[in-house]
Amino acid sequence: MIDLEDLYKNLQKEMIGRLSLCSTAIEHPGTKGAATEINWISWLRCYLPNRYAVDKGIVIDSNGQQSDQIDVIIYDNQYSYFVFNQGDTKYVPAESIYAVFEVKQNLNKAHMDYAGKKAKSVRILHRTSAEIKHAGGKYPPKELHEIVSGILTLECDWKLPATSNVAKYINGADYAKRLDIVCSINAGTYIVHNKTFVNDDNDGDLSPNFCGNEYSLIFFFLQLLKKLQDIGTVPAIDILKYANTIPSKHYKKT
Repeated sequence: MIDLEDLYKNLQKEMIGRLSLCSTAIEHPGTKGAATEINWISWLRCYLPNRYAVDKGIVIDSNGQQSDQIDVIIYDNQYSYFVFNQGDTKYVPAESIYAVFEVKQNLNKAHMDYAGKKAKSVRILHRTSAEIKHAGGKYPPKELHEIVSGILTLECDWKLPATSNVAKYINGADYAKRLDIVCSINAGTYIVHNKTFVNDDNDGDLSPNFCGNEYSLIFFFLQLLKKLQDIGTVPAIDILKYANTIPSKHYKKT
């Protein structure tokens, strides 16, 4: 028998150690922030199934619009037909996105608001959904899912428990800026169960579920997996929509 409780605690201790080292050993704010992002990305890459890719970058759509720079992007690793690499920046098509996260050292209102603005810059992008061909024919275009968003921190500036402050922000934010996951490892994790698909009738219960700091990281991870499981697979990209930005004089339509 494996002691899952002990396993969960050891995983959390490992991550706390890595993030704490960044916080104490690195003084330059920019360098500290970049190192913290890398730790979160590496941890998620290690434990998420291989169908999910994890990177920082910018999200783009077929109209040529783009999001803000996103610290952590979870996107499809199988059906993302193209991901552009420009130097150290990756450009990921909006259709491929499952979740986006902002990474900060501390949880507070300003950082939650900043993370919400980042989430909105992704959610407002246009997404296509094409028919899916298979051996027996084709499936209709898949319904668009809601993109999961959140903030990841180690510490919290609020007096604990911070439930009332987190809930106040979540209920006060417009939908595009609303955070589904608020994970502050040393303060606890808050999960909001919003609608899974764009056309769902309601947002669900906006009172966040809470797990204390002892199991905050594994609670975050399991809840994230459940949200990813509910989404299933991202929609098929309508590739030709991305060709519309090419001036017509450079190609001939048939």
